[in-house]
Amino acid sequence: MRNYVSMLHRAAICLLCLLWACQSNTPTEPPVTATPPDSVAIIVNQGTFGQDNASLTRIDFRTGQVVQDWFAAANNGQKLGATANDIALKGDTAFVTVTTSKTIEAINIRTGRSVGRIQLTGSSEPWRITIVSPSLGVVSTTNGDGIALFNPTTLTLTATITTGPATEGVAVIGNYAFVANSGYGDLRQGEPHAGTIAVVNLEKKQVERYLAAGPNVREVVASTDGRRLYAFYQHLFSQPDSLQGIIEYDATTFQEVRRWRLRCGGSLQYYGNALYALAYDPQTYGAKNILRFDLSQPSSSPISIPLPSDVTANGFAINRLDGTFLLFDARDYQSNGRVIVLNPNGQRVREYNCGVAPVRAVVF
Repeated sequence: MRNYVSMLHRAAICLLCLLWACQSNTPTEPPVTATPPDSVAIIVNQGTFGQDNASLTRIDFRTGQVVQDWFAAANNGQKLGATANDIALKGDTAFVTVTTSKTIEAINIRTGRSVGRIQLTGSSEPWRITIVSPSLGVVSTTNGDGIALFNPTTLTLTATITTGPATEGVAVIGNYAFVANSGYGDLRQGEPHAGTIAVVNLEKKQVERYLAAGPNVREVVASTDGRRLYAFYQHLFSQPDSLQGIIEYDATTFQEVRRWRLRCGGSLQYYGNALYALAYDPQTYGAKNILRFDLSQPSSSPISIPLPSDVTANGFAINRLDGTFLLFDARDYQSNGRVIVLNPNGQRVREYNCGVAPVRAVVF
């Protein structure tokens, strides 16, 4: 009898293994070439510019499961809106900027359900967003020429502050918000404070000073310890031979520390005492590498991490749980894109399908 039960037990195990093998090799699941990290990513897909097809994709790295239009699936087909651009996380809530729709969507990251929406008005279009505390969030407003302050708990706007033309990147260190006044490159370069970084006192709700940057300054990020600020500025398209660059500031004295002059394309990120950005081919403007700057060196030249040749890079994110890159492949910016996971050396590990023009992500 015991042998019979043992045979049944072994047969059951074999059957389960067979079923599992069949399930894990379904055509819709990407091939596994490495053990996935124990994490989940929410991908922001911009959609086709100006059209109502922005979306969120949820990727579970533990199982390989992908929900390509997660927000719609979790909200009875409701659309996210037109032209999503950024995402910030606070607790169990993600805040997504939907620029053309002029909304900030608050979403429960466990269920995908919308928990509320902040509607901006007039010329204000939300772009980059950061959550400072349960009572303070900051978002740049692009054509609104400033930033909006909001309460992430009550989902209410609390103030707007004018900083300069065409605000894009925003970072917060202590009581100060640093806001990139891009001027939209050539379009508004002649306006006051274009190409500068506004330093906003959040307590007083006013600009205290402007930091000189460069034409079309678009992105700002803070070091983990809050001692340094980094900004990326792009050349004017009327001067294609000019170099863009990255600037390091002392966030306490507001003085420039050093500057790198080189061709790079944004997606500026700070991780592990290093700075990362996309490098562009000057002939095709396609991204060929991720640049890594070792900030522990006083005058470091960047190390190039090569990207796959079959990718139209629309940016990347760093998975801070394991140091891998999530590379956003926009393909033709009309059809659905891909998220390609690269190891720290740039080798392809896995890939996942997502929505149109993936651009940002959070991993938790």
